[in-house]
Amino acid sequence: MRGGIRIAVLTLLVFLGVGLAPALAQETEAATGRAVEWQSGEDVFAAAEELTFDRKVKGGLTAAGRIVILTDDAEIGGDAWITARRVAVEGEIGGDLSIRAQEALINGEVKGNVTFYGLDLALGPDAEIDGNVTYYSPSTAQIDKNAEVKGEINGEDFASGRGVERAEPVAPRGNMRETWRREHMEERWEDRGLAAPGYHMSAPGAVFFGVLAIALALLAPVTTTRMRDGLADEWAIAFGLGLLWLVGLPILIVLVAITIVGLPIAFLLLLLWPLGMVFGLVATLAAFGDFISRRIGEFGQGTLGRIVGIVLATALIWLGISIPILGALVWLAAVAGGIGLLYLGFRTQPL
Repeated sequence: MRGGIRIAVLTLLVFLGVGLAPALAQETEAATGRAVEWQSGEDVFAAAEELTFDRKVKGGLTAAGRIVILTDDAEIGGDAWITARRVAVEGEIGGDLSIRAQEALINGEVKGNVTFYGLDLALGPDAEIDGNVTYYSPSTAQIDKNAEVKGEINGEDFASGRGVERAEPVAPRGNMRETWRREHMEERWEDRGLAAPGYHMSAPGAVFFGVLAIALALLAPVTTTRMRDGLADEWAIAFGLGLLWLVGLPILIVLVAITIVGLPIAFLLLLLWPLGMVFGLVATLAAFGDFISRRIGEFGQGTLGRIVGIVLATALIWLGISIPILGALVWLAAVAGGIGLLYLGFRTQPL
């Protein structure tokens, strides 16, 4: 449970692309691109979109990213807990190794047991595992003929009737790394222009958020009016409050999750973070729609006018989010501004 909370927090930080407070985290040269890393005792926690770890750690390692690579120089004294889309372990793990990934290559030394949850697991020719290998996957583990596993190999496949096969030698480590990176970049940019990953709204999604905004406007007209006034007069304050929520809440989650006592609170805060983004976008659509309805004359009056205004606002923001590069800024402005508008809309409401 504690490891799961930490990994969820790390994933949030990767998604945000922000650093922690200087006293808690630092940018690290061991990763490709921006990374966050902090240490608790002898244990290290690291996250980056593409993380390459190449040094010694006395304690355990918890890592998250799209691609996580532990090089030959990596030496982990304790357990390693890794979650990513693709994982390559070439160094030495002094304890157990647990991986959650789509694809994983283990081609180093593991003193303890190996547990894998994902689609494809491969053990390279240099793999030396002193304990057991247990994997949960719909496909058969590919194990090189030169790999050494002293314990048992247990394949808990999602599809019945599959076993463990000794495969031909897997691709060289360097080639696999470059293939992963190339496929990662092609997938990231293909058919998406230069739009930032994670900032996308489909047409059904736009309809869904538009319906929620209409419901908010009809059920809380006074609050919607206050949010509209805040959008017109206090937009900078609203955006600042929302940005503080988006950046500050993950930091607070990490600070709370460090202690065992604070784990339940951290879990609740972890649920609030995506909810804030959803309601923030809904609030922006409702406020912007009300703003539009007030400027289209008599037709914009009443319930029908509000609905028309929200439909127009949803279409405009949907189109804005779809613009390459600029779409990420539109998404951020809509979500952060909406979170702040919610505060402005409810601040004078009686509890």
